[in-house]
Amino acid sequence: MKRSLLLNVVAGCALLLSANCIFAQKDPGVRGGLANTGGGLEYRGIPIPHPPVISPNPTTGATINDNELASFEEGILRAGQLESTCDKCADVTDGSPVPGELDPLFPQRLTNSNGLGARHNSDQCFSCHGQPVLGGSGGFLVPNPLDSVSRPPENPQFRLIPHRFGRQNVVPDFEKQLGPIREVRFKFNPDGTRDGGVHQLWTVRGSTNDPTIPNCALTQPDFESEEKAGNLAFRIPLQMLGLGLIESVQDREILAQHEATAARRARLGISGHPNRSGNDGTITRFGWKAQNKSITIFAGEAYNVEMGITNEAFPTATEEDPNCQGPEKPEPNDVVRTADNDNGNQWFDNPLHIMPDWQQFQILMRFTDGPAPADHPSASAQKGRELFDHIGCALCHTPQMQTAPVMNSPVLQDRPVKLFSDVMLHHMGVQLADNIVQGQAGPDEFRTTPLWGVGQRIFFLHDGRTADLLEAIRAHESPASAPDPAHHAPAYPASEANGVVHKFNALSPTEQQAILDFLRSL
Repeated sequence: MKRSLLLNVVAGCALLLSANCIFAQKDPGVRGGLANTGGGLEYRGIPIPHPPVISPNPTTGATINDNELASFEEGILRAGQLESTCDKCADVTDGSPVPGELDPLFPQRLTNSNGLGARHNSDQCFSCHGQPVLGGSGGFLVPNPLDSVSRPPENPQFRLIPHRFGRQNVVPDFEKQLGPIREVRFKFNPDGTRDGGVHQLWTVRGSTNDPTIPNCALTQPDFESEEKAGNLAFRIPLQMLGLGLIESVQDREILAQHEATAARRARLGISGHPNRSGNDGTITRFGWKAQNKSITIFAGEAYNVEMGITNEAFPTATEEDPNCQGPEKPEPNDVVRTADNDNGNQWFDNPLHIMPDWQQFQILMRFTDGPAPADHPSASAQKGRELFDHIGCALCHTPQMQTAPVMNSPVLQDRPVKLFSDVMLHHMGVQLADNIVQGQAGPDEFRTTPLWGVGQRIFFLHDGRTADLLEAIRAHESPASAPDPAHHAPAYPASEANGVVHKFNALSPTEQQAILDFLRSL
């Protein structure tokens, strides 16, 4: 701590007569800064801030094979494609790399794919997954890729995506210029029944690059009125890094790790339970409420919900207005390719071009490595690791699990996954409740978010309400609450994290700082 800062802290503590001054500890901020670029890969002459390919298996030494690597790299190109709305309106051949387009600040100017839905939240995968590398969580992008002089990077939902190609969207006030990328759900329908679904932010009305929809007159949902009524629930993008490793952990490993901490958890009032598939009863584990079973389901859903692109997994468009879909757009749109030549990069006999974009996307996620921690954590961060376990944080944020002993891909099998999550649902109380029910996840329950990579994230908690780790920790504390009929809110139990947060608050400022330093080292 610099001398001037130390003097200010001492003076402030003396003034407040506080033995545990809250100003004495501070989130050190995003490790490595805010630039959403990783660098390092040049693919077909294009510099790409790429997701990290899975590292050699530390248990067996197995590495990703040539075919897996080829699909991984193809997945990078597919996830980076900029979507047009007309099925034949792409600026360049579908799936083609766009020379000079994938710059370090990323947003492309030319479309090289088709299928964007009449309603959508984004027009390319990586626009919401760019921090600190492509495939990460929500970051900032330059808002004017067509201009020779770029503006500083900002929330792509503030200017870039809503107005791309002349689209006539009004940006709601919850999408701030330097705020988090927010997806919106409505809690309830007008008749009081539960909604809980995503309501896409943007429409294609006014698109200048699609001559097939001149009469599109879609309007956006009335977000302003719904926000005033307290009917909006926000979600921010989660990172895609290491998801194949998490998927490779067996249910029995998750349950064994949970059982091993039962006694300690009980003393702190922590229970937890898995979300489960309604079909086969197995543990679901992806998404803020662990609502998705697999990264394959997640990929198909993300293409349809976030970009409006129909596919084999989600074949029905979220908006079917024919004036906004075009007369020649097939549904489902992004499907297994059966072309008899490769003129459109969709030849059935080309192994890299057979699969649709959404399936290549899931292969990309499967072989993306987990986030790497700092190479040389400070002494404070190392002390914070001990305190993290001592006060009980690790009872939910399980430091490590092991993947299945035998898998089709040796690089994934029998290896440690340092995810810092138990993948369980926990009651978080009224302060974090979003009043959304998904599967067996109740209105105040959330999956324990994996903490690997947290050191390089900008925004925290499911709605991105803070960029400060200290505030995020304290937001985990919440008392039991009475029902609120005016907002259809049930009574919420006290947060299961209360006991741990109380222990955190009882630490000295130096010890609290150590935990913050440890988290930023992940």
